[in-house]
Amino acid sequence: MTSNQFFINRWPEGKKRFCLEGPEHHHLSRVARVKPGNMVWLSDGQGRRLLVEVEAIEPDRTWLRPLETVEETVRTRVILGLGLTRPSVFEFIIQKAAELGVWEVQPLLTRRSQPIPADRLERKIQRWEKIAREALKQCKGGSLTIIGRPLTLKEAVGRKIAGSKFYLSEDSPRYFRDILMTDRSDEVYLLTGPEGGWAEEEIALMDRAGFQGLSLGSRILRTETAVLSALSLIIHFWNW
Repeated sequence: MTSNQFFINRWPEGKKRFCLEGPEHHHLSRVARVKPGNMVWLSDGQGRRLLVEVEAIEPDRTWLRPLETVEETVRTRVILGLGLTRPSVFEFIIQKAAELGVWEVQPLLTRRSQPIPADRLERKIQRWEKIAREALKQCKGGSLTIIGRPLTLKEAVGRKIAGSKFYLSEDSPRYFRDILMTDRSDEVYLLTGPEGGWAEEEIALMDRAGFQGLSLGSRILRTETAVLSALSLIIHFWNW
């Protein structure tokens, strides 16, 4: 079976032959070097994947024939509120969160988060979206992770969530293992601080908003290690 997946903006109609153009055609023909007769996967990021056969490759387009549609089932929507860290760490977490199937990454402005100059924000968001999109292709998933615009922590905790609300806290007496063995939630909102952690008033704010602080154990973990460990646990127990 094919190991390649490509992104499409428009879902094809029925079983009609259609073409792939632009950057994804270039990736398929010049980078992945797919040949006529090969099968590849396509996704529109809306929870669907389409298996197609490559019929012909022309200089500016690839002709494809639909074979099979697969719907990706997400049992628990995971929303990650992520304090802005150093760019390399933040981008790494976005990539891995997208691979794990996180529904949305919500950048957070906290006391200790890394600032983003206003004139660079749009370019940053576009880069984050590109990273999430490439991760979806790599892991052959069907649902594209949404990248939200940065919110203050006060704005973030005010979001209406129809499920569980957690935040990472190395000082909490409660552990993920105690929560995840209970009934599954349809939606999880996990808030994680930047490098340097939460300020005391931020912890108080999250507590008042009904968030539960959860610990990953006694070791002090790097931000990226802690975030991905927590996401992996939630998704393993509640989504797979």
